[in-house]
Amino acid sequence: MIHTFLLTVYLGTQIVSNDMYFYNIDSCRYFASRLNQQPAVPNRMAGEDQPKSRSYVAVCEPSLVNPKRVKIYD
Repeated sequence: MIHTFLLTVYLGTQIVSNDMYFYNIDSCRYFASRLNQQPAVPNRMAGEDQPKSRSYVAVCEPSLVNPKRVKIYD
């Protein structure tokens, strides 16, 4: 088991990706930053009192994983 950084990506409040692991935080934060700069996505299911668009939010979280079971990016 080794410590890695998990990139979790949300669209609004829904998790859309949580399977990218990185050896160092700088790589993880690079991709998180790029995703956070994406324009908002139209919310086609929005009701009258709901937001008309949703934004991506990407965060890096420490995670303990088995390198034999998951792909870890440099």
